[in-house]
Amino acid sequence: MWRVEYDPTEQRLALAMRETVFGRDMRDLARAHARALEATGGQPFKVLVDLRGLHPLDAEAARLFDDMKRVASRVPGYRGRAVLVDSPTIAIQQRNATLEGGGDPSELITLDETAARAFLDG
Repeated sequence: MWRVEYDPTEQRLALAMRETVFGRDMRDLARAHARALEATGGQPFKVLVDLRGLHPLDAEAARLFDDMKRVASRVPGYRGRAVLVDSPTIAIQQRNATLEGGGDPSELITLDETAARAFLDG
């Protein structure tokens, strides 16, 4: 299960995944994510990725998600991403993917919702 939306008032793109997301689901999410990135219109925005309740991604879904994160970080107006998790396993999977992709200094991966919100509001 997944959801993606862009709020132009808050200049925030929110992406959430729960339970099990397979490669076929991730392809649908990637299309919705691309539309949300287009909706930013080049204006400044930050991304909240809520992965609480997500099971570890399979190899295909993880690769597609990494591609989505990389694309978002190259969009004009991108100002950072907070990845909110409730599982150390998911946190490690996300951190490893970020490092393998060359890193993103404007990404915070955290189990603390307050820290994620403060990062996005800062």
